[in-house]
Amino acid sequence: MRALAVVAVSIVAMLGAGSMPAGATEPLRPTVLAPTPFAIPPPPAPLEPRPAPAAPSKPPHVQPGLPPVVTYPCCAAGYWAYQWVPTAYTTYVWVPGYVTADGTMVAGGYYPQVVTSGYYQRVWVSGY
Repeated sequence: MRALAVVAVSIVAMLGAGSMPAGATEPLRPTVLAPTPFAIPPPPAPLEPRPAPAAPSKPPHVQPGLPPVVTYPCCAAGYWAYQWVPTAYTTYVWVPGYVTADGTMVAGGYYPQVVTSGYYQRVWVSGY
């Protein structure tokens, strides 16, 4: 085991002895990496705890002890309807191989198939 360690240390010493590899004319230089444009810069100031939020004030029309008044728009002329939105996408289906009438064999494989479908989207129709 010691002999293996001595051999390993001597190999490392021989490799590290020369600063240039065999046949090289100029010394190796460290690689300088450019900064990434996607790096997040540090915050401009040290992070501190947020101040406590201010207590929300009550709207002037709410009276203590009474439920709030809920108002609905009364003059919106129109109705909700549904509109068909067609969609289509391509998928691949397996078609098995077969032999034609003249004896030619056609190999099976995946072939594209267009699937059409759709959905109903809720839309607001102004007026009556």
